Parts: sequence; C-alpha cells; structure tokens
Amino acid sequence: MFRNTYQRGFLTVFSSSGSKPLEIWDVVTKNGHTKRKTDEDLKLMVFELMGANVATTYMVAPRCPCPSLGVKLPFLVLLLKNLKKFFSFEIQILDDRNLLRRFRASNYQSATRVDNFCTVMPLALTPGWNQIQFNLADFTRRAYGTNYIETVRIQIHANVRVRRIYFCDRLYTDDQIPPHLRLHPPLRPCKISDMAGRKGKKPAEPIETVRPPTPVKETERQPNVEVLVPAPAPSRAVSIVEPLETAKEPEQLETATTIEQTLPTNEPIPAQD
Repeated sequence: MFRNTYQRGFLTVFSSSGSKPLEIWDVVTKNGHTKRKTDEDLKLMVFELMGANVATTYMVAPRCPCPSLGVKLPFLVLLLKNLKKFFSFEIQILDDRNLLRRFRASNYQSATRVDNFCTVMPLALTPGWNQIQFNLADFTRRAYGTNYIETVRIQIHANVRVRRIYFCDRLYTDDQIPPHLRLHPPLRPCKISDMAGRKGKKPAEPIETVRPPTPVKETERQPNVEVLVPAPAPSRAVSIVEPLETAKEPEQLETATTIEQTLPTNEPIPAQD
C-alpha cells in the first residue's frame, strides 16, 4: 500500500479526526460496537472499540484485498486511551529471511513468550491517555535475530479509544513533533489586548514580560485585577515498550513492561568528623 510512497519523517496510517478515518481499515464487530465520539478529556473526536470479547471486536489495516501496508519506518507510535478493560494490539512484520513475524501486546498477559513466528508480551498502561512507542527493528533483532524490513499488518482490538497511529524514522522530542501528531496540541497564545478587543473595549498596552509583584505600601496598593488564563492541557502519559533481552531460548526472555520516569534519589551525605 505504502511501498511506493516516499517514507521519511512521519507517516500517519490512522487519524480519528479525518473525514474518512477508516479508509484503509477493516472493522470487525461481534457483541460490541465501534464508533466515533468526542472524548471528554481531549475534547476531540476519537474512535472507540468496545466488545464483550477482545478477539471478536477489532480494526485491521490494510483493508482487503491489499496484502501489505509496506511501511518501512521502524518506529510505531499509538495514541490510545486506557479504559481499564482488557485490550491488545498486534503487529505483523516481514524480516530479511522473508518470514512473517508477529508481536502481540496486551494488558492481561503476565509473562513474555517467544515462538518461532509470534512474540507475546505484557503491556502496562497508565490511567487516561497513553503514547505507546514501539521499536520494531530492535524487537525483531532481539527476538528473532533477524533484521526488520517492513510492517505488513496492524490490528487493534477492543477495549480502547484510538486518537492516532503513525510511523516515524526515529523517536522525536515533543518540540520536534508536528502539532497535529501530538496527543495534546499546544494552546494558541491569547493576548490580553485580543481579549479586550473582542469585548469592544480599548485594547490595553501589550505586556512583554510577567514579573513577580513587588510589595508596596498600603496607601499605594492598586485594586486587584483578575485575568482569566486558559487552563493547561491534561498531562500526557508516555508508555515505551522496552526492547526484549537477547536470548536463544524463549524462557530466557525477561518480561517487557513500560518504563515510568522517576526522579533520581539523593545520595546519603557522609558524616563529617
């Protein structure tokens, strides 16, 4: 599908805000539902998959009869919301031995298992929205000892809300990611003069910097002025699927979990004589 497309930087394969979000996707629903709705946290349109059985409600790309996505970019990023229910997703790739391999991550697995053609691993999600970063090239090399060639298929199972799915050639910082690919787009700055102009009042003088207030005498104190400032966007949780440890046998692999960023602890101060 994308094999003849110029692939560098970012390549989006799903966006819930587009006019045709399922253009290259097939949806299978049994004892559940799939629909677009407005998320109460993002205040944006998202795609929701809910079902009584995880295996029978899912979305898969590419749509038949296309055999392969043909995406060669090695990093997969998924913007998903944890609904505190069973959830899984599956990636099928092609390696340099011309073999199809699968990686399946789910929040109901407790251990990592590697077979000849499928790797199953646990996935830890934080409450709310998560950004999952998947290094396909590194996983292929460590699990199977082969080189990643391209992504063939992506399958997202219930129960989850999906905002966006895209590939990239490397991991980027938040400042380097385009605004439309971020989980929480930055707020547009609004000047006080603009707010006053909307109300038909005379624009105030522009404020260049914000300095802390200086104490003044009681006789010189000015009336308090309350300025409404837009509330900050919700914090974003980033889940990184850590690469597997290199091993020849499946039982030697360690459990892959997400890494939570922690602050470094202070070292003890030696006592002085």
